[in-house]
Amino acid sequence: MSTSVARIPDLSGIDLPYMLRVYGVTEEMFDEMVDEDTKAELIDGVLIVHSPASVEHDRLVTFIAGLLHFYAGSVQVGLVLGASNALTRLSTGRRVAPDIFFFAEARVPSPLPKQLEGAPDLVVEVLSPSNRSYDLIEKRAVYRAHGVREVWFVDPARRQIILDRWRDTDYVEETSMEGRVTSAVVDGFWIDASWLWAHPRPNPLTCLDEILGRK
Repeated sequence: MSTSVARIPDLSGIDLPYMLRVYGVTEEMFDEMVDEDTKAELIDGVLIVHSPASVEHDRLVTFIAGLLHFYAGSVQVGLVLGASNALTRLSTGRRVAPDIFFFAEARVPSPLPKQLEGAPDLVVEVLSPSNRSYDLIEKRAVYRAHGVREVWFVDPARRQIILDRWRDTDYVEETSMEGRVTSAVVDGFWIDASWLWAHPRPNPLTCLDEILGRK
């Protein structure tokens, strides 16, 4: 006898940012419950469903993802995903959907599977009121446990970027509020923190030219 799995209820009528937790969820249940339009994650039997991103959160993620995507494509260093609820399976029972993530070229499978496996080399998370503590405590611990080499926590409220970098035997935390923030994982990639807080933000093509040294 087959057993049907309930789908996530329609939460579109809720205006406030939310984070829903459903306990006792297996990977098989996750596959049945979650569709591609829902940003959801699975960590040790807990299904975490995030509210749709605010317009400003989405614009900031798109800005950073665009710079990283076109930079990585220009110098052919790897694959950039995110801004589309894309998942990576860190290990059994752990699937995460970073705002942006990067796999170095040597680790990108061909052809690309429906879902990537393993820890990204770089993760970028943009903090928001509904996910701040989750990202900085729970999800951060998961990234560290799986050896993500570099994690950027972009904090618009405090206008700072918190970086976790793997150095030799442990993670080192750095905080940048202004000037160039350079990746130790994506060779040659950097952003100017002031770009992220500017209103309006600069033209991303102009920023890309600066990163690539064309201006």
